[in-house]
Amino acid sequence: MPRYLVSGIAELVSAVAAVLREHDAEVVTVDDIADVPGACSAAGPDAFDGYVQLPATFTVEGDTAVARVHHFFGEGVLARFPAVEAALPSLKPGARLTFVTGVLPGDLSTEDDVAARAALVRILGQAAQADAANGLRVCTLSSGATPKEIALTALGRNPDTRSFATASEESYAEWRMELLGVMWAET
Repeated sequence: MPRYLVSGIAELVSAVAAVLREHDAEVVTVDDIADVPGACSAAGPDAFDGYVQLPATFTVEGDTAVARVHHFFGEGVLARFPAVEAALPSLKPGARLTFVTGVLPGDLSTEDDVAARAALVRILGQAAQADAANGLRVCTLSSGATPKEIALTALGRNPDTRSFATASEESYAEWRMELLGVMWAET
């Protein structure tokens, strides 16, 4: 029986887990992204066929738009990184990592914000593939995806989604150099 880890907003976690169970999967659920490392430690290595990282419960804070966006990215979007890092040892070779993006409040969300969040998730996915080095497949869905679409994507049964290509050592090295070059050029 395939086994999946699902983290994020409790209501959405419950709905996605229910669909996965309808497809004969065992599901470990985590409502607080900060609890992912503990769940993975308890499960042990190679415990999961996939990890579905849904949007997390998050309250945007700050008195200005700049402060609220900074808080959202710094404490919200970037919180995905340590959770994925903790999950990698618990993912079996060839596992699927499925990201579902969240949304900012309307007064803060822009086309650039959506593009930036998508780029950060792609970067996280590429880094996860490089660290896993075991055929990890990565998919990203938008916040409008239904629980059924999310579950079918995690199971590899959603024909409407595309996975990131598995990173080779050469492509990761090129990506890393490009990223570091951008960082260096902008500092």
